[in-house]
Amino acid sequence: MHSDDIESIINRITSHQGVKALIIMNKEGLLLKTNMEMNPTTEQLITNIHDLTISARRLVRDVDPHDDLMFLRTKSNTDEILISPDVSFTVVVIQEVTETITVKTSSTIESLQ
Repeated sequence: MHSDDIESIINRITSHQGVKALIIMNKEGLLLKTNMEMNPTTEQLITNIHDLTISARRLVRDVDPHDDLMFLRTKSNTDEILISPDVSFTVVVIQEVTETITVKTSSTIESLQ
């Protein structure tokens, strides 16, 4: 893949509404490309995402040694982190949460009893 192709893909992803950040790191967790401002907080975020990816991959393999992590999606109240690990690099997209999901925990728990 040529650098023009990579730039085209990056531009396509970051142009989506709600996308706040794009991170591409190698399999060792070293940053290859990002649209984020580099500072200690960003560096810690990249390290944490790399550690999370390794732990999730290990969990999947503990369940089935022949399987592998394909995609990881985690969501907070404000952001969603999408992680797509590959053999030689990992692509991470951080985007704003755009939909609100209301969960009735008490009624859900009652229905399970």
